[in-house]
Amino acid sequence: MAHDELKRLLFGSDKSSDTTLMRVEVSCNNNASQVLEKAIEALAVILSVNSVCEDKEDWLTTESYEMLESWFTNNVLPDNHDDRLLDGIQNVRWFGEDRDWFWWSAQVADENNLYVYILVVGFPISGFDSLRWLLECCGASEVEQGEAVKSSDL
Repeated sequence: MAHDELKRLLFGSDKSSDTTLMRVEVSCNNNASQVLEKAIEALAVILSVNSVCEDKEDWLTTESYEMLESWFTNNVLPDNHDDRLLDGIQNVRWFGEDRDWFWWSAQVADENNLYVYILVVGFPISGFDSLRWLLECCGASEVEQGEAVKSSDL
């Protein structure tokens, strides 16, 4: 599932699919395009580390996660280094296959609003706070679960 998610992040979603998704409504401070770019980059790096280490659990060591956390802190977090966001830095460890949501696609509605579409495989969504944290780290001001939509309608 995470492997397919990484492909969608890098190459876009399959438009012929007819899957039910959840729309996540993301408010931004006149920077929706930058928030989206940063979120895609961050999630792609996180998923790539997990993908490279797949079937090699001994590669996912404390040191590997510390390097990933350091990269995330230096390249993703906003300049203000909000302590609440910094305190959640270990969230990067929980973006593997065990999540119950997976990135599908996203679109910028305007510079203050962004929609992220996720494939949900469990309810209630136990890992939604990790997605919220990721988007806030990338500069979003508010992240809320929205309505269900069909992928063919995007």
